[in-house]
Amino acid sequence: MLLATLKVVSSNNAYTIYPDSKTADNQTQILPMIVNGVRTGTDLYPFISQLYYSGDNGGSYYFSCTASLISEQYVVSAAHCIFDDNGIMKPANRLSFFIGSANLATGSDISSFYTVTNVYTTGFEKDISKDIAIFKLNKKVPSSVATPVKVYPYKVTTELPVEVAGFGSSYSSGPLSNVLQRAIISVAGDSRCSINNSGWTNNSGPLVCSISPSGNDSCNGDSGGPLVAKLNGKRTLVGIVSWGRNMDPNSNQNCGENTVAYYARAAYFVKWIASVIGVDYTSLIELVK
Repeated sequence: MLLATLKVVSSNNAYTIYPDSKTADNQTQILPMIVNGVRTGTDLYPFISQLYYSGDNGGSYYFSCTASLISEQYVVSAAHCIFDDNGIMKPANRLSFFIGSANLATGSDISSFYTVTNVYTTGFEKDISKDIAIFKLNKKVPSSVATPVKVYPYKVTTELPVEVAGFGSSYSSGPLSNVLQRAIISVAGDSRCSINNSGWTNNSGPLVCSISPSGNDSCNGDSGGPLVAKLNGKRTLVGIVSWGRNMDPNSNQNCGENTVAYYARAAYFVKWIASVIGVDYTSLIELVK
């Protein structure tokens, strides 16, 4: 199984919450923060969501990935977030979302979690370039809690200003951030993208490539989080954090300088997303006004 190549590393600083606690403990768990990021909030990311996986007895919840509300009752994230190391999909009834908060959940927030009734993927098990999953929630999210993100439908070029957001580590294998972080990154389109991933041909396919000279990057815990570009004054979804690697095969640092990162391109999958939700895809995209 190719999951081992994803930017999801075992961390000694995983984030676990318990129903009877107002705080959280650090536990060993598999996770993907923003390298060189700055604190941000739901004013800029009103669609931000957090995916949690419950323990066997339902008494604890592990932060799994960052995500985005894509419609009133559906969330989008990375498919690899819901597969274990053996390639087995985690059951939907053990997945929950905390939506519309720029802070990681605590025990007192569990009562506000949305449960998952269905999970949809589109071939990730055989092709990791299709690293996208749609989650149906048990109920609609009120606009007072969060508002869905629209998909950026235009060509992704190396000149397009983009940024990434998430709760992940600020360095490889580091602890999660308790607050949402964002960082400006650079879209790349040269041979380094294809050399490090044979599944990438150009940024018009299922993946967008990023190489940031500044070291700004997504990292462990950001998986599933939004890559965005501004359109009509608001942030629109360009991609979903998938995976990355150091361009030096002898390095074990998979975030920051000298790394290449890949994002599932939202517009490539938007018609599939629309078919899952049961709407016309034009209702999910943002057009220039």
